[in-house]
Amino acid sequence: MDPRDAWLPPDTIAEHGRVRRPPLRAWASNLIDRMNALEPGNAGFLCIEECSNNTGLIEVYRGRTGAAAEVCARQLDWAGRLVRQRGVMAAGERLLQPWINLGRLRRIAGDHEAALAHFALVVETLSGRPVRLGKVEIDAASWQALVQHRSLSDLLRNVYVVDSVKTYFVARDLGGALDFLRRARSLCGEQPFPLLDEVELLTLARLEKFEEAAVLLWSDAWNISGFHKLLRVTYRVGLHAASGELSRCQRLIEDLAVRVPRMRGLAAPDDPCILRYLYYLGGLASRLGLDMRAAQIFRLGLGAAEHVDDVPCRLAFLDALIDTAVEDSVELAAARDALLRDCLYVPILKARGLPVDPAALADPVFDELHDKLRNATEDREDVPSPEPSPGAIPVR
Repeated sequence: MDPRDAWLPPDTIAEHGRVRRPPLRAWASNLIDRMNALEPGNAGFLCIEECSNNTGLIEVYRGRTGAAAEVCARQLDWAGRLVRQRGVMAAGERLLQPWINLGRLRRIAGDHEAALAHFALVVETLSGRPVRLGKVEIDAASWQALVQHRSLSDLLRNVYVVDSVKTYFVARDLGGALDFLRRARSLCGEQPFPLLDEVELLTLARLEKFEEAAVLLWSDAWNISGFHKLLRVTYRVGLHAASGELSRCQRLIEDLAVRVPRMRGLAAPDDPCILRYLYYLGGLASRLGLDMRAAQIFRLGLGAAEHVDDVPCRLAFLDALIDTAVEDSVELAAARDALLRDCLYVPILKARGLPVDPAALADPVFDELHDKLRNATEDREDVPSPEPSPGAIPVR
């Protein structure tokens, strides 16, 4: 189902830090340039980690989840060697992202129970148990010290909540998702946790428990930023619309559609979460019959997606504008066709019934990228102690 056909989005909007997704060959070429400029020492470790995360995601979009799993396994082995050579405090954080990514790949493969186990590290952390990540087992005291020293609690908590619920969604187990969220809320304590509120709201909406979902919007967690406050107002409109209060929602969306384009930073966003928000807002306006306002929002979103260079979002906004029958629909359709010819995103092409160019998909740039990573992560002894990564790029 097209997300524009629903009153609530199919995915979280507030989640920050997702990777930007350019055309695959350009993406791979950029990673090769980074690997060619690889510096010795700590900066080099960060580059290897980020390039491995990105390469795994590229392989998912090439339709090669087996190759993505190989990238993650090789990255996990590399991180394990660093831990054995340099110790948990110096390198233990490097184990996290490939372990989480392997869980996401198991979700794609339909092995939901195994996927959930990869996302439950926060349970071991809060219960004071040792953890095992691939071939590396870390005792409870060392793990607790690492989590505290590297400030990993938020990462572990967010992955536990968001990725676990996504797994229940894929398994079509909404009741299981709601039961899990009740346990997660008890486990995570009383501190404000906007992602937990958002995920629970989306789960309740799928179960058509709109009044229960609306109660969550009164949480103080939505006050942590101006963006969260804006999202709260927009979700409130979506829930009212789902409950049948359409005339009231038209007035509210008309107001938002006027206010939002005037906000600073939306045309050149720092984070792709803005793209998801604009697509959701435009979809609400379209469903409420406010086609002119919807087109304005979608056009703002298209410009933002081009700035970010995110292919799936660019295509989504182009589709939305063309469907809204804007005056330049012919030109937009030509731009969409050109983007589709070059993007090589296999899941997107297949969903549209379009062929995949096998020669383009086998471009040597992808093999070169894998060779660079293999050479960088091979087993050797002259490895300096790494510093922590400021952010991880997820496989989805």
